[in-house]
Amino acid sequence: MHRLAHPSPLVAEGQTLFSLRDLSYSYPGNRQALCDISLDIAAGDRIAIVGQNGAGKTTLLKHLNGLLAAQSGSLTYKGQPFADQHLQQARLEIGLLFQDPDDQLFCNTVEEDVLFGPLNQGLDLHAARLHAASALSAVHLTPHKDRPPHRLSYGQRKRAALAGLLAMTPELLLLDEPTANLDPQQEELLLQRLKEYSGTLICITHNLLFAYELCERAIVLDHGRIHHDYTLRQLVSHRESLREHGLDFSFRFVKQALPEDLPPTSPSEPARLTEAAKKEKAPPLIELADYSFNYPDGTTALTDLTLTIRNGEKVAIVGENGAGKTTLVSCLMGLRLGRGLYRLNGTIVTQGNRRENCRTLGLVFQDSADQLFCPSCREEVAFGPRQLGLPKKEIEKRVGEALEQVGLSGFEERVPLHLSGGERKRLALAAVLAMEPSILVLDEPTAGLDPDGEQRLLEILKGLDITLILVSHDLFFVRQLTGRTLVLHEGLLVHDYSTDDFFGDTNLTSLNQLDFTYRNRCGLEIMQLQHDHEHNHSHRHIHSHEHRHGELSHSHPHEHDHQHPHSYRHTHQTHSAEPQGHEHLPRADRPHDHEHPGHEFEPHDHEH
Repeated sequence: MHRLAHPSPLVAEGQTLFSLRDLSYSYPGNRQALCDISLDIAAGDRIAIVGQNGAGKTTLLKHLNGLLAAQSGSLTYKGQPFADQHLQQARLEIGLLFQDPDDQLFCNTVEEDVLFGPLNQGLDLHAARLHAASALSAVHLTPHKDRPPHRLSYGQRKRAALAGLLAMTPELLLLDEPTANLDPQQEELLLQRLKEYSGTLICITHNLLFAYELCERAIVLDHGRIHHDYTLRQLVSHRESLREHGLDFSFRFVKQALPEDLPPTSPSEPARLTEAAKKEKAPPLIELADYSFNYPDGTTALTDLTLTIRNGEKVAIVGENGAGKTTLVSCLMGLRLGRGLYRLNGTIVTQGNRRENCRTLGLVFQDSADQLFCPSCREEVAFGPRQLGLPKKEIEKRVGEALEQVGLSGFEERVPLHLSGGERKRLALAAVLAMEPSILVLDEPTAGLDPDGEQRLLEILKGLDITLILVSHDLFFVRQLTGRTLVLHEGLLVHDYSTDDFFGDTNLTSLNQLDFTYRNRCGLEIMQLQHDHEHNHSHRHIHSHEHRHGELSHSHPHEHDHQHPHSYRHTHQTHSAEPQGHEHLPRADRPHDHEHPGHEFEPHDHEH
């Protein structure tokens, strides 16, 4: 077991809001989600609840809002258990942001959804409208207040759901993956808004860079138990602890040059295409010319798009929330049909044949739970090949190969919705790969994944020999997986870059809301913490004590072994003829001097 310098739980200084004692909870089928949770949460705490997919984080959050009742053990809020009038009042004081915003948006317009909470708190319509207007402005959705929520992008719906909570001015905010599917600039805007929030905040997140900026305390759940309770700074600085819990995001610390560090790129310069795309003799797999799409309410989603994608290309589609990325994917898949030319694999896509697109393109949904519906993993992966009319023997072969490809061999009889989030994402990928599409489309593949799941998925995707279309706000995955990047902005294709040129464009921040300097800054700071950290270790210590013998006073050095928290830095030395190495100074097994205030007054016993 690893040790940190200060492993004890934080002391709650404010009024105790929640007190949990030996809280346990199991879902039907005796699937235990929480086990013996004992925890105190004080007013003003800012807590990140972290852990791998399936650790019990969301289950714990639902207990804190009274959505789930304790099966054993106890939970009190402000000294009383959730029941009757106390529970009703608590729900007016506690705001819970679900991971999926569609679980809490149900009105005809965004404004009506945001008004719902304040009106239920008893505010008159005028006061409620003032609260709603302020909340919508805070999340930058004022221009969309009269739109139906289901016409917004996923990220916009997430912000609309948050606005509905902020309008209630809650004493406590519970957030379940608040940054999932937000573009980088909106993520930073959300961070600033939450920093201004003065109440108690509890956040479930796999985005430890976001948590590091927002929260002070980290509670690590592991298989339904509290495994650690300490500061966020201690958690992120200790890679051994991160690795143990599948939270090590250090694989993302491939140094990314900031835009100001790169040579300027003119947007008018032609993009450098991948080698596959340079084979101009091969007809494009996808060809769009003057392609547009409008929703029934008149909202323009795509305007005059012209592009080609050739066999073997790895293409990213990026842009701010609401830029039209998901709409474009829907059109490519044949789920929607716009105006203009769309030619897929040489055939013009029409109303009559667009359903055949699924034979060429395979889509892994943003939320894999929307894609999984069979009782076993075997049947899930077999479903697509079976719809293609393949013989039974070929189906069995493809199922085995696809599950092995995504690291799920042996999962054939498991129930898909009982898998962790990362396993479900890989199962959805296997179900698509089993159909052997020519083009693989990934819509926000890292949304909701823990760092271990992200790293596993990245390695799988790197090994695929297939034309790839990646829709993502995760610029690390864009850099790692693609050679070409298309930038959408308000339904327009504004740039078509090589991915290298995309990261070198200094206009990204102001135009496309794709600024990644915030994450870069956090990442560099955490790297330094991991480089300069605290450990407990035994070492020999040299110190000096003053001794008196009658009227004679003298001092001399003494040496002894002791143990205490001790910070040290790495030093790196590079030699031209040797690979770069490093050592920790000072060495724990050598005597060394360092400050030890007050040691001369501590009890000590030695010969002299």
